[in-house]
Amino acid sequence: MYSFYIDGDDIKKFMNIFLKEDKFDKFEVRNCQLTTLVTFEIDCKLNKDWFDGEIIRDYCKWKELKPYIFELIKGKKKPKSMKFVMALSAKAAEKIHPNAQVCFINIVFEEDKIGVVTGTAQKEFNLDKSLELIWGERIREFFEKLEITQNLI
Repeated sequence: MYSFYIDGDDIKKFMNIFLKEDKFDKFEVRNCQLTTLVTFEIDCKLNKDWFDGEIIRDYCKWKELKPYIFELIKGKKKPKSMKFVMALSAKAAEKIHPNAQVCFINIVFEEDKIGVVTGTAQKEFNLDKSLELIWGERIREFFEKLEITQNLI
C-alpha cells in the first residue's frame, strides 16, 4: 500500500488533470461518491443490456463517466467531498504482476485535501508483498510525471 495526500496549489492542478485531461481515462471506476447539495453514489458497474453490442468488461471507464461527474460538480461552490475507487483492467493488472487480480487507487477529496491510497487483490493468496510494492511505485511515478507533490501519510 502506498498512501499520500495532495494539498495547497496542487489540489487545483490535480483536479484539472483529473477532470479535463486524459491521464486517468483508462482506469475503470468501481465506485464513486460525491457530496454537493445531496450525496450521489454511483456503482459504476456497466448495465450491459443498455449497449447494442457485446461488452466484455464489467465497469465504466473514467473517460465515459468523467463528463457526468463534471456536470455534477461544476459551479461556484466546490463539492463537500468526493471519493473515487478506480482500478486497472484485469488485463492491465496482470501486466503489473502475474498474481494481480486488481490494482486499485482510491482518491478522496475532503477538507481541502486529497488523499490517495493504493491497494491490490491477488488471484491466489500469497504472503509476498511484491505486487503491493510494484503497484505503489507505479502510482508514485505516475504522480511524479503529473508533477503533483506527494506528501506521505
